[in-house]
Amino acid sequence: MTSTWTTGRAALLLRLAAVVGVLTTAAAAGAADAEPAPAAGRRLVVLGDSYTANPPCDVVRVKCEDSGATGLRACLHSPTSWPVQLSTLMGVDAADVENNSCSSASIDTGPVTSTGQEVPGRGGFTLAQEALEAAKDGAFGPRTQVVAIQLGFNDAWPRDNTVTADVSRVVSCVIDLVQGCDTDAVAEGRWPDLESITGTSYADRIRKVVDYVKYYAPNAKIQLVGYPEVAPAGATDWCVDLLGAGRWVQPRARAMVEYWERLQTAQRDAAGILGIDFVDVKPATAGHGLCAADPWFNVFLDLRNDVAGLPFHPSPKGDAAVAATVYSHVAPR
Repeated sequence: MTSTWTTGRAALLLRLAAVVGVLTTAAAAGAADAEPAPAAGRRLVVLGDSYTANPPCDVVRVKCEDSGATGLRACLHSPTSWPVQLSTLMGVDAADVENNSCSSASIDTGPVTSTGQEVPGRGGFTLAQEALEAAKDGAFGPRTQVVAIQLGFNDAWPRDNTVTADVSRVVSCVIDLVQGCDTDAVAEGRWPDLESITGTSYADRIRKVVDYVKYYAPNAKIQLVGYPEVAPAGATDWCVDLLGAGRWVQPRARAMVEYWERLQTAQRDAAGILGIDFVDVKPATAGHGLCAADPWFNVFLDLRNDVAGLPFHPSPKGDAAVAATVYSHVAPR
């Protein structure tokens, strides 16, 4: 074990790793007893998934990752994504922003369940990994003003389930007009268990990282950012606009819509349990869901919106509404 592990910053990383439960035996063996050297911190820290990063890619023509980088540094961020727009509203320089959001990221849903079952297609970064990278960069400290977290859509519910609302599952639900993803999809194992998406469960899954941030960034406002409105409450339809030429409507999508509703409630309740701020962005995006006359979501190669953008993800207008709402919670009064 090299002397690097005896430095203050290494001790900081080891403490975070212990908190989030990912400390390896080798690292633990080299941990020093010295107190970590305090980091000044960055003003804005963002941890999230593709709704946060909103990479400028359409999956078909443009890749969602930087092939010249590795780890979280390979995760692309749209210049119009809400964290970028938020940093502008806050007047924060790019060097003072730690944006570790990444497509396919989750709270804690990895490719292997606790029983050792491998689940193909699941390998995105977790909240713990994004926070570890931020700690390594010295992003948490007394200067940190805002730590924003937007996660949960890519997770398994319940935690050890093999079913997630991944892209392939969403697409299959959308195009299958016979079965779709109505409420029976849960019982048939085609969609996550809606009853397991609760505030208590959500809070338990992010608690350790939140506690860590509270300790090392004591002046930061920790925000749990909700997702924009994809459909009005109680809706049964899910829409897909194609090339600006027409709209495909799945009328049997109640489970898909309710999934977002459950996440909203769970996030709000979890924020209350943990004593952090919940940012509800649905009012600012209401009336602009997937089936609206003026949707604030990217579609498939539609020139009316962002051509290079992930389908079902916010357009620049949608991101602007989210950024403004988040800023309203942190703006000086």
